[in-house]
Amino acid sequence: MYKDLADAVESMKEKGFTHTYKISENAITCQELEREFDIENLSIVDSYSHDSGTDPGSESTVYSIESNDGVKGTLVLGFGMYSDPNKAKLIDQLLKKG
Repeated sequence: MYKDLADAVESMKEKGFTHTYKISENAITCQELEREFDIENLSIVDSYSHDSGTDPGSESTVYSIESNDGVKGTLVLGFGMYSDPNKAKLIDQLLKKG
């Protein structure tokens, strides 16, 4: 598996997940392409959660996501006590699709 979050992101990039997804108010965006994606048009391909165990602020998950039209990228989100409930809701919707 991966040794840390950076290793996971790098490995996903090597597999073609080269774009960076972000969560906006109610959608997932790709800033490089200046596009917004509806949840229905995205799928989570893989994910990796990292918890260093020492700092609650370092808990995070990276998702490799692909759109219906082939845009592949990664989305990194913090979890635990610092997670944003709106972002978690969108990820939950994506996870339920799978």
